Amino acid sequence: MPREVTDPTIPSDQEALLAREATRVLTGHPADGESLRIQVVAAGKEVTTLDLPAAAAAPLMEILKAMGEGRSVAVHVIDAEVTTQQAADLLHVSRPFLVGLIDKGTLPARMVGNQRRLPLKDVLAYKRDNQAKRREALEELAKLDQELGLR
Repeated sequence: MPREVTDPTIPSDQEALLAREATRVLTGHPADGESLRIQVVAAGKEVTTLDLPAAAAAPLMEILKAMGEGRSVAVHVIDAEVTTQQAADLLHVSRPFLVGLIDKGTLPARMVGNQRRLPLKDVLAYKRDNQAKRREALEELAKLDQELGLR
């Protein structure tokens, strides 16, 4: 599932200091769902302004926070498809349970040789929907608890 893009590196003291300063400046920016406009200034070159997608801002902040703490950082890319074991790990369920979801048609999968592959977006959507259903059920139980005066 994850593919390493950079080798793990431990930041120098100077890099950690720069990362802490960047974290301080960027904290609270962008607001949820907004892109982040940054200027790149390289020695001897003109200033370039670019918009960083909102989806990239949160991971960038996590990288900077970790570097600011002197921790090792590596970047991984997650493939668009995952194996049944990877999907089960993402959903915190057993692989046989996940295979049952595929067999019932709850989750789509395609065969690659004799192995199944699931679109990551569908696995994450299932996880999001399942969490929302759990939240609703918990709220309903809390409401019933109050109505019955059990607490």
